[in-house]
Amino acid sequence: MLRKKQVFFFSLLVILLVLLTSGIYFGLGQRNYEYSSEEFLMDTLVSIKASGANPALLKEAVTGAFAEMRRLEQLTDRFPAPGTNAFQISDVCRINEAAGSAPVKVDQDVFAMLLLSRRYYELTQGTFDITIGPVMDVWGFGKPEQTVPSSYDLQKALSLVNGGRLLLDEQEQTAFLQSPGMSVDLGAVAKGYAVEKAARFLEEHGVERALVNAGGNIRTIGKNKEGSAWKIGIQDPRNGAELVGVLSLEDESAVTSGDYNRFFTSQGVRYHHLISPQTGYPVNKNMSVTVVTHDGGQADILSTTLFLLDPEEALQLAEELEETEAFLVTADQRILVTSGLRGKVEVKQGDDYRYDKS
Repeated sequence: MLRKKQVFFFSLLVILLVLLTSGIYFGLGQRNYEYSSEEFLMDTLVSIKASGANPALLKEAVTGAFAEMRRLEQLTDRFPAPGTNAFQISDVCRINEAAGSAPVKVDQDVFAMLLLSRRYYELTQGTFDITIGPVMDVWGFGKPEQTVPSSYDLQKALSLVNGGRLLLDEQEQTAFLQSPGMSVDLGAVAKGYAVEKAARFLEEHGVERALVNAGGNIRTIGKNKEGSAWKIGIQDPRNGAELVGVLSLEDESAVTSGDYNRFFTSQGVRYHHLISPQTGYPVNKNMSVTVVTHDGGQADILSTTLFLLDPEEALQLAEELEETEAFLVTADQRILVTSGLRGKVEVKQGDDYRYDKS
């Protein structure tokens, strides 16, 4: 009898050890590793944080995601010097160089960005227009120095802005700017699109929990390593050390466009880079707009688009679009939130803003 008991307890001990080392003893789960990395891409610091049971897989996936973002950065860079290798690699440079001359065959991801941009150009009746390149140039955004353009220079640049004259051939996968001097600027879509591509690369390589952050372009995968929704802060547009809201996200993107990221002051007047394709001047109806969707490229476009609209018009458009939510801080210091965000965002209005719940 004693011998049988010893064998029984020994067998039980072995079973418990096997269960423990396999990570399922009493529901403990597998060991959770975290891998994170940072790179300066697309004029901002990009960080990717991933967690899971396989550290080698995490590192490989994050490394590959960064490589994908670098590839897209090279394809969409508008500023390499002519004659350089970087200029020849950039599809955007080649499209702009051939303006008024010939269609240019582009990478499938660049073509997807162009199609997405045309969709929102048509949806917003020209409020979002990637042919705004000439206007951005006369202001100097994207260059070392910015300046307020003369009325003549601005009107000349505006005459070249017309998204309807960007012809896209889906069969040949080509893009053609019909008039010489026109230029495409993908600054309001490329970063969000690249973040989305990075996230999808991570998912395709087995990563189930991750956060991609490209200077305010956020994409979450699953829950965080503690098993909760990711908490994403919305910066106070007038005080970078404070927050006006905290989002709870899971498998979603959040992108913020604000008048505080890229701006300069001339003769006491503040000018930022979010410029109307109709007037050629910065729009000052909002301080910041944060858009939440399931796709980073769409969120990037919409954060810019909604920023350019009147606050109530922006809120209405966000309500009408499927799976789209918005958090606005208006120029008159109101906080507006779409109905679908209520319960998913903690508003921190403080003394400087008032939360308009209506």
